[in-house]
Amino acid sequence: MIDRPPAPSAPAGVYVHFPFCTVRCSYCDFPTVAGRDDAIEAYLGALEREILTQQRDAPTDVDTVYLGGGTPSRMTPEQLARILSALRQRFQIASAAEVTIEANPESLDDSKIAGYLECGVTRISLGVQSLDERALRLARRPHDAAQSVAALQRLCSIDGLEVNADLIAGLPGESTASWDSRIHELASFDTDHVSLYLLETDKETPLARAVRAGRTELIDDDRLVDGFQQAVRILGAAGLAQYEISNFARQQRVSRHNLKYWTDSWYVGYGLGAHGYLHGYRRSNLRDLDDYIGRLATGADPIHEVDPWCAQRRIEEALFLGLRLVAGLDLDALGRRYEIDLWQAYAPVWERAVERRLLTRSGGVARLTDRGRLCSNAVFVELIGDSPNSAA
Repeated sequence: MIDRPPAPSAPAGVYVHFPFCTVRCSYCDFPTVAGRDDAIEAYLGALEREILTQQRDAPTDVDTVYLGGGTPSRMTPEQLARILSALRQRFQIASAAEVTIEANPESLDDSKIAGYLECGVTRISLGVQSLDERALRLARRPHDAAQSVAALQRLCSIDGLEVNADLIAGLPGESTASWDSRIHELASFDTDHVSLYLLETDKETPLARAVRAGRTELIDDDRLVDGFQQAVRILGAAGLAQYEISNFARQQRVSRHNLKYWTDSWYVGYGLGAHGYLHGYRRSNLRDLDDYIGRLATGADPIHEVDPWCAQRRIEEALFLGLRLVAGLDLDALGRRYEIDLWQAYAPVWERAVERRLLTRSGGVARLTDRGRLCSNAVFVELIGDSPNSAA
């Protein structure tokens, strides 16, 4: 097994976090703040300082930039231009780079979209989350379904702009009876990409606490799985092929930035609570807004936590993230990267998964089956639980 972090195989990505929201959604566990717009300018100044002065060991070449949140579309084009200018001072950003900004339907208008495009944005990821009015209200989303539809129509009419629609399946109050029609409606737009995530309630969020206390009821797992499978079929028929467990795209329209997360690639994280992966170690920033701004005001690194280089841990991450891809994971190539025979090291896991029809092997590629993707966590838990040391 390799005793040093492997070298990067491609240009790095950059993630930039903008934490400000109109309201905090009931399911959200991201580092976000609502009601603190008075701190936006101070935050942007701190963010510029972090980009220009911290993480100097980051590679220079970058081919994806992703602005997430929070609600980055609450930034004006002028504010976005400041952040992208700092990034261009710090990095050599490829001329054909993918530059994504997350947006909420209620915070977009024609002038703002035009300004973003002028700044160099190539992709907008719209937080639709649901087209069910009751579910949107219970989730405390600051928009309604009509605003989502109008925003999608506006975005999809722009030549050259890639558009993603973000959805969450399983929100409280969502009518499963009309799920198919809502997915059909979404698929009728000329979106390039759809992200469909299953609701998570294992974090410390208002929704999770309400579920545990019995104040909020969720649909049962069987109906949720059935709805997800039906969505896969509807989106596929509309030309949006599943390429990752939760992501669907038309040809050549995959999220190039998110692919870095699933393919053991390097990325730099800037901003409140942002995560990064460089030189074999993972790091995360402070999650408290005032602490973050104050730390950078003194010229200090706003780092919160570092997960140091550990070959076994990085291999496990590369395995369960890579197996999320529908095309599968080239275990031979990954094994060469980490100097280990992964087929041999995890032989019992592969054998059990194949026997249970959760995984197939074709040459050096391991691929989860349709059934395997539905219960992928079971495979991933086994991977993490089996140490390769004794078999390497």
